[in-house]
Amino acid sequence: MTHPHGPKRTLKITRRDFVNGVAAGVGAALLGRPAPGLAATAAWPDESWYGYGGVGDYRLSHGNSPGVVRAAHGVRDGAFADRLASVNADEDYDVVIVGAGMAGLGAALEFTKRRGDGQRCLILDNHPIFGGEAKENAFEVDGQRLLAPQGANGFFVPPEAPDWSQASGDPRYYSELGIPRRFDWAEWARDEGSNRAPGEATDEAPIRFCRDNYGYLVRGLQDNTSVGHFFADGDGGGQWAVDMFRNGLADTPLSPRQRAALMDWYAAGDRLRDFGDEEQARRFLDSMSYRDFLINELGLGPEGADYAGLFLASACGLGSDVTSAWAARTFPMPGLFETPDPDLRRASFPGGNSGFARYFLKALIPDAIAGAARFEDIITGGIRLDALDRPGQPVRIRLDSTAVHVAHAGSPDQADHVTVTYSQQGRLRAVRARAVVMASGAWINRYVVADLPEAHQEATARFRHAPFLVANVALTNWRFLERLGISAAIWNSGEHEFGITCNIRQPMHVGEYRPPLHPDRPTVLSFYTPFFYPGSPLDEQLARGRAELLATSYADYERRIISQMNRLFADAGFRPERDVAGIILNRWGHAFSVPFPGFYGGAGGGPGPARIARRPYGRIAFGHSELHRDGTQHWGPAADEGRRAMTEALAAS
Repeated sequence: MTHPHGPKRTLKITRRDFVNGVAAGVGAALLGRPAPGLAATAAWPDESWYGYGGVGDYRLSHGNSPGVVRAAHGVRDGAFADRLASVNADEDYDVVIVGAGMAGLGAALEFTKRRGDGQRCLILDNHPIFGGEAKENAFEVDGQRLLAPQGANGFFVPPEAPDWSQASGDPRYYSELGIPRRFDWAEWARDEGSNRAPGEATDEAPIRFCRDNYGYLVRGLQDNTSVGHFFADGDGGGQWAVDMFRNGLADTPLSPRQRAALMDWYAAGDRLRDFGDEEQARRFLDSMSYRDFLINELGLGPEGADYAGLFLASACGLGSDVTSAWAARTFPMPGLFETPDPDLRRASFPGGNSGFARYFLKALIPDAIAGAARFEDIITGGIRLDALDRPGQPVRIRLDSTAVHVAHAGSPDQADHVTVTYSQQGRLRAVRARAVVMASGAWINRYVVADLPEAHQEATARFRHAPFLVANVALTNWRFLERLGISAAIWNSGEHEFGITCNIRQPMHVGEYRPPLHPDRPTVLSFYTPFFYPGSPLDEQLARGRAELLATSYADYERRIISQMNRLFADAGFRPERDVAGIILNRWGHAFSVPFPGFYGGAGGGPGPARIARRPYGRIAFGHSELHRDGTQHWGPAADEGRRAMTEALAAS
């Protein structure tokens, strides 16, 4: 299959490449030689920034690509304005959806159920492949294919919906799309030198594994994973404490007072007073940060807030000091919610939430994924890009197409269509639509929608979006983790260090995709890396984080990742030239809508920005994960927002 960008490219990094420095941006970082920085040219960002993309269908689309970044900045800076008047619309659609993430796919699914005879829908997406942040990376290591999430991943299997048409969120789509509820997981394999055959499972694994990249950070669920906390000292070394909450932090270098304070938070449970109704609780909790709630309302020390920040920053972009206490209740966090059932387990498809995106795509365009409409084919089947934008089909998806200008043809209350202008490989094109669903984020909608009402402008300007980086490191083996007795690590990151957490998942087996669970076999170590600087003002944290994400070259991040792994794992036998087979960076410039205090309306009880920004006007409706009524950015609620927006758009057309 030929990719629309040209012939298929496969870049396979071998361990010899690491030693000899053959692969661009690889050997230099590991061997300590200077690596080329970012070029200050109009072509920035370029391949030296983007780096290695792995193999398979997603290899050219990992995080925000250079083309996506350049186009988005061009929209923001008005770079397309002078060319708009010369572009004539050459196609007509009943509905155009901007964005092929979970909200856009949810909108398209609703269109297929409501469309009349002959009605057609076009989805425009700015990336080289669909899915938004629900995409995957693929590696080939020592003959073993390995999949990992680029971003969104992890879920609880929802309760069954007897009538999915009356349900919402995860239960609705899980039942509607026929997603299975039981999965096959790789079992711990005995050492190959034992008396048992290689691959034969033991009765009990000596190490516990998380099945996604979040559960090991959550109070209660953390007990299901062997977690090591690394406490750095001032001399470049440090001390490991494994499963530290199980023994009351006894193995940590924390003082008795710090241990007591952290355990008080860990055991806080639900201490929220009875407000009588949810609205009163929302007004109260949304008037303060989670840190303020713990310290000022519960009388706890800062230790719990500091530790909670590790999870909150990974789940919503920033830490306890700037996250609304109402949002912290949703996640849930100690002091606001009882401890989750210890038997509750999260799951993750091999490529994370790309599995859900692929289910939606298979329902919309069956030929777009090779194979039958069954679990193993949908999750692992090849993507047929040539099937996405075929003339005549009810739903078409056009990739590498950045919407740069959306406007009614006349006043919004009288116009009979909307013109959508988009940039595709440097060329501007336009289509006409009787209605439009903007399934894209507030950070770009405020620049793209030309006749956006003042109230919407003010609301979208109030949103704050945090950057995020997911670094997937393909390993030839993970014996160094096995020696430590852990599958996940947490550490306090210094100024020149990288990340705060990493883990390997228990692999899900799907069809012929059956990676082993053995410390001498390949796996992927994932670093879910926020950019947060507790104590600094919210906007300062965001600006600083986005500047680092955008200004750091692939080679420099690679060097920092290897340096961090050396600091954490060298004493356990980690050797990068032997153990690392490749690194993929997935940079997301606006990964999370940060639910700051007041995001939900605050003490005043007025509408938060999401409630205003989701209102339709004229023939344009808005649906995106950040607009969900409780602020939860998750695949099911995101699809709900798209479904709602499509209903509104069709009513206006």
